[in-house]
Amino acid sequence: MRTETQANPCGRDRAGAWPGRTVAFTLMELLVVIAIIAIIADILLPVVSAAKKKGEQAACINNQKQLATGCKIYIDDNSSTFPGIASRMYGFQAPDWIYWRTNTSQYPAFNKSPIFDAVPGAQKQLLRCPRDTSDADRNNYDYGDGFGPYLYSYSLNGYGLDDDDNNIGMASIVDSSSGTPVLRAFKENAIHSPSQKIMLAEEPGSVSDSPSGQIINDGRWVPNQDALTTRHGGKADVAFVDGHAEPVTFEFAADTNNTWP
Repeated sequence: MRTETQANPCGRDRAGAWPGRTVAFTLMELLVVIAIIAIIADILLPVVSAAKKKGEQAACINNQKQLATGCKIYIDDNSSTFPGIASRMYGFQAPDWIYWRTNTSQYPAFNKSPIFDAVPGAQKQLLRCPRDTSDADRNNYDYGDGFGPYLYSYSLNGYGLDDDDNNIGMASIVDSSSGTPVLRAFKENAIHSPSQKIMLAEEPGSVSDSPSGQIINDGRWVPNQDALTTRHGGKADVAFVDGHAEPVTFEFAADTNNTWP
């Protein structure tokens, strides 16, 4: 027996749509979809941003670990002597840990730096935190010399010389104050509790990530004078003499128990 399909007198299928036609969203449905997408975006964007910041901080910490390894290699190859302080005050010196001066017609390029050269396969980004993205404040500052701005993120702990010209550390110094250059070396065995003493600091590259308004200006970090950055959730990444690195607060670095050799 033949079964026939009952004809729809209105010409529509059982879903209420005209045959061959696409069902469209109403304006209200479209607005609801847009609102849902906006809510999801509001939820996800902070999560993505936080993950990106964490990744950049991890890269910064890895930079410091590699630089600390470079310092250790230099020290082992130079009779337990720390590299030079790399400051504006003492001028360019061959033992400086980093060759940072921008006038390369007069000074060696960064890739000739003793520490940089000690890290196999090192690239220029090793010297800069991924979150240190602006040079505006560096370039606008009047340094009063021809050395140029310091374009890197990290600096070496350097208290300098005391009133009796003793090198307090943690960097060696070529002292030319007498007219004759004298190497005032700082030795590794002068450091007590290496795992607790900051060797490499992360200073602010712009006023916006500085608790004091100061910005990094050379390769020397003076613990009782120079600020640490706050770009990592209010903290800075530092490397210790034993080679490990971690984020610390400005207050931690201000405690001389963590910086005085």
